[in-house]
Amino acid sequence: MILRHPAHPSRSVRLAYCLNLRECADVDALIALLRSIVVPLRTRLAARGPFGVGMYLPASLARALASPSGSRAVDHLASELEAQALDPFTWNAFPFGGFGALGLKTRVFQPSWSEPERLEFTVAVAHVAAALVRRLRGMGSGAGARIAEHVSISTHTGGWAAHLHGAVDREEFAFHQARAVDALARLEEATGVRAILALEPEPGANAADLRALDQHLAFVKPRARSLLEEERNRDRAHAADLVDRHLGVCLDTCHAAVEGEALEVAADLAAGRRASPAKLQYASALRVAAPGSNPSGVEALLALAEPRFLHQVRAYGGGERLAVDDLPDLVRELAGDRRAAWLAAREWLCHLHVPVDLETAGGGLGTTRADADRILASLLAHPERWATSELHVEIETYTWEALPGWVRGDGALVEGIEREYRHVLGELARAGWG
Repeated sequence: MILRHPAHPSRSVRLAYCLNLRECADVDALIALLRSIVVPLRTRLAARGPFGVGMYLPASLARALASPSGSRAVDHLASELEAQALDPFTWNAFPFGGFGALGLKTRVFQPSWSEPERLEFTVAVAHVAAALVRRLRGMGSGAGARIAEHVSISTHTGGWAAHLHGAVDREEFAFHQARAVDALARLEEATGVRAILALEPEPGANAADLRALDQHLAFVKPRARSLLEEERNRDRAHAADLVDRHLGVCLDTCHAAVEGEALEVAADLAAGRRASPAKLQYASALRVAAPGSNPSGVEALLALAEPRFLHQVRAYGGGERLAVDDLPDLVRELAGDRRAAWLAAREWLCHLHVPVDLETAGGGLGTTRADADRILASLLAHPERWATSELHVEIETYTWEALPGWVRGDGALVEGIEREYRHVLGELARAGWG
């Protein structure tokens, strides 16, 4: 879905829903997912023109499609996307595989960016994305004319912090992310398709928030520039341009809220103190206001513990910043000598993606929808500051099928996602984008 503003004819917003809510082992399963979720949404929303899709491929499928023997399967997928007028403009290369499997938890960060398998997976996704974009946007078989639009590929920033080995891993992250920039630069030269690797801060990762990501990028970028100069014979200015062209940020509004930086980020974007992200993941976290006097909210939050995804919790406003990695950890904290500190907090914020249309989630729980709205509004207000000609916005509620009915609301999956779309479309329309 492409949205435009009459006052900004050279800018556009592409909107999609991330399909990481189900993992597909092969192209036939992916096509079935498109037909069962995306195509009905297109009809319900009466979308005109190309309808965006936030694509997710596990590593096994990405590598198979990117291999020489995968060309027929890529053609099959391209034909389906073309027939349904679907636009796969943004890709999620965070979960390597088994996403949603019981016991996944911190393993979602494996392999880390210190391992070559992470680089291979990411580059495979980029090659599949470029092949589809060339076909769907009529770019022919050669490099041809370059396109103004970009393909965004989100990934984690390196790994789960508690599993890392300090300076050694930091150097390996930089090395492999520099290699990724090189691969994306060469891909654009060969195909005309610009792919941006969008690093996504997450609570508990080596870069948990945007401030930490800024430091990480300040470490990675000189190494990527040196690699391009020394191994690819680029001059200094060209190397610097390529790094900026292919390495960016994925801003997840759920993660920003949990890390307590959402208001600051919105203000910085509005004031031009922060560059726009290559990709905005519009997502909501859970909020427990005044937990000391909100036992129903505390009970409701703890009841949402489940064995698949991480649900990091942060406490604010009680004199100290408290943090746990998952809801069972919070149960143990509340049973111990830190109970009083947790209950004295102004609020708890939990990394549990909930439908983005919800302002409250029942049982005394609120959401961070207002934070997501502020960040989106800040970006939309100043399109002249965007780093690219278009802003990629991807709704991401991968937990749909792990949420109980009292959280996700009435109706089937497609009906719930439609409600999410309508909320985000309403925010876009309020800012003049339609």
